[in-house]
Amino acid sequence: MKKLLFGMSLAVILVSLPAMAQGPGSDPVGKAMGKIADLLAKSSFSAKAVMTISGAKQEMPEMEFEMVTSEGKTRIEIDFTKMMASAGGEAEGMPAMGKMVTISLPSKKMAYQIMTAMKAYCETPIPDADDGSAETPKVVRKVEGKETVEGYDCEKVRNTITTKDGTTVEVFSWEAKKLDGIPVKTETKTPEGTFTMTFKDIKTGKPPASAFEIPAGFTKYNSMQEMMMQGMMKMMQQQMP
Repeated sequence: MKKLLFGMSLAVILVSLPAMAQGPGSDPVGKAMGKIADLLAKSSFSAKAVMTISGAKQEMPEMEFEMVTSEGKTRIEIDFTKMMASAGGEAEGMPAMGKMVTISLPSKKMAYQIMTAMKAYCETPIPDADDGSAETPKVVRKVEGKETVEGYDCEKVRNTITTKDGTTVEVFSWEAKKLDGIPVKTETKTPEGTFTMTFKDIKTGKPPASAFEIPAGFTKYNSMQEMMMQGMMKMMQQQMP
C-alpha cells in the first residue's frame, strides 16, 4: 500500500512539472525538476518516458508515462491503472482510474488536469514567473563528455542549480545533437533518492493541436481534490448494481 501511495504521489509530481518550470518557488528539488521540464518544453516531440528511483529507503517500481511537447506546450499522460498494477494491484473495491493527463499552456498561464475514466478535468493557474515573488536560481552548465544513450550520440551536461540561500542541486542531462538538444536522459539526486528519466521511441515534429485540448463532454471541477473525491464517488455509484 505504501508503494502504491508513493507511486500516486510521484505521478502528481510528474504531471506538475510543466507548471513548476513556469512558476515561482524556492524548493531546490522543485527547481531541479522544473529545470528538466524547461529543457523538454523547448522542443517539439513525443516519446515514452521511463522514470526510476535508486537509493530510496523503500524499493519503488519504475514508472512509465507519455510526453508530448510543442512550442512551450506540454502534455504528460500517466496510465494509473498500469501504474497501480505494477505497484501491487488495484485497491479492492476501487474502480479503475484510467489515465491522468496534464496539459500545460504557458501562453494562457493555465494547466489542466484531466482524469479520463472520470471524464473530468480541473484548471490550475500557472503563476507569473516575473511577478516579483519568484526567485530566479543561478544555473551553470558544464559539458562533461559524450555518451551514447538509446542509440543517440549525446553530450553529458552537468546543470548546477543554486538558489538564493546557497542550496545547490545538480541535474545531469544527456542531450542529443541529432534531436536538436533534446535530453534523452536526465538524472537528479534528491534526499528521496536519485531520479533517472529516460526517453524511448522518440518522434520529432509538431504534434496535432488536439493533443493540447480538453476532450469534449468532460465535466469541469473547481480543484483536483474535488475532482478526485466527487469523480471517484460517481464512478463507484455507476458500478453499483
